[in-house]
Amino acid sequence: MIDYDLHIHTAYCGHAAPMTVETILRQAEALGLSTIAITDHIFANKDHAVIQTIRDDVARVATGLEVFVGAEVDVDYSHTDGRLVTDNLTGLDYVIAGFHYVPTVGNYPRGPEDNALPAEEFMEHWASSLLGVVSNPAIDTLAHPGRLLASAVDLDVFFDDAMKVFEEAAALSANSNIAWEMNELTGCRVAAQWHGQWHHIYEIALDAGVKLIYGSDAHAPDTIGTHRFVDSLLSKLPKGCLARPEDVIKI
Repeated sequence: MIDYDLHIHTAYCGHAAPMTVETILRQAEALGLSTIAITDHIFANKDHAVIQTIRDDVARVATGLEVFVGAEVDVDYSHTDGRLVTDNLTGLDYVIAGFHYVPTVGNYPRGPEDNALPAEEFMEHWASSLLGVVSNPAIDTLAHPGRLLASAVDLDVFFDDAMKVFEEAAALSANSNIAWEMNELTGCRVAAQWHGQWHHIYEIALDAGVKLIYGSDAHAPDTIGTHRFVDSLLSKLPKGCLARPEDVIKI
């Protein structure tokens, strides 16, 4: 059992309606978790204001959990250098970089047909953005590595090229002390035919000395702490390779 969850969203994000802070804490307690991170989205600088509201909500609930209040801060899609949408990371216990949108275009692709860029151009922008993200030591963790890639291009064509980019990104991540997230929701976002290959991304990370950390990416109470997909990845990786919260949260 993994006794922590470092990626949980609240109702404040607008697409996780049941997820009040109290609901999150009670569900985590019921599951026997010891540590959680509440990491709502920051899509723009103005979204930072909700962090104090979440912190106030946590303070009103008596709990024995260790609770970190952080954020999943988005990569700024209007650039291709991997900068975040805000430099204001004040008051965040834990910073996850979320790479969701096609660079220079800004849409969220559900499949390659939704990617308005030519595939080769996308790969160039994806690579430069990713390498920029993992060069930023203010970030604690790279969220769901590869998920945008899997949604935007045909992996049958670009998988080997992507692995070479991940090798470069892993070296930079290790230098910046940025962990890579083993994200449960990715199992629902990546085509099943690729599930058996997804552990290769994490092999690359481990080979470079990058820490791996678990997060459910929960948007509903019953997905907090779930790790079926993550377990399938861990079964193909060295035993004991999953880091602990104290290994990656830098405060």
